[in-house]
Amino acid sequence: MRQLIFYTLLFISIISYGQIVRESELIKKMERGAELMATGKYDSAQILFQFVLQNKEKLPSEMAYFFGRNSYHLGKYKQSINWLNKYIQLKGTKGKYYEPAIQFLQFAEDEYLRIQRSQSEQLTVDLESAEYDCGGLEKMLCPVCHGSGVVVQQGIFDEVYKTCPYSLGEGYLSCKEYNMFMRGSLEPKLRD
Repeated sequence: MRQLIFYTLLFISIISYGQIVRESELIKKMERGAELMATGKYDSAQILFQFVLQNKEKLPSEMAYFFGRNSYHLGKYKQSINWLNKYIQLKGTKGKYYEPAIQFLQFAEDEYLRIQRSQSEQLTVDLESAEYDCGGLEKMLCPVCHGSGVVVQQGIFDEVYKTCPYSLGEGYLSCKEYNMFMRGSLEPKLRD
């Protein structure tokens, strides 16, 4: 019986020691990643940081800062914003990296907004110049009245039926009118 207890305790201590060594190795990898990041080796740092993220059960708050800052340098601005915000939430103004976290958070937000604006402007340009292929058809179903020629609106007491201001009750638009509508440049023919 004593032998069984002895071996059980020995087994538990070996497992515990292995976990302590593993945790220590992961912390060293995180610190090495921070060193690589400081020297501009962002891709190498990213590999180490991701390894730590995948293998460490409980991450130190500094990991959120390191990963967020490194993500900024790699152009992953949304990811950077998320991780830097997480660091600030965890450590508040007392965190060791609070000031640089705020600084890189601002940089990441500025870049993210710049990219979003650029993409929005490009989408607008694309939509304005887009031509819908009508497939040889002379007329297309009106997207407002869906071919019925009538627009139904909810009135105070009842539904109100009105002639479609774009198709003038016909329910169809010419291919040219359809494309103008899709670009937002077709004016209603009827005014309420």
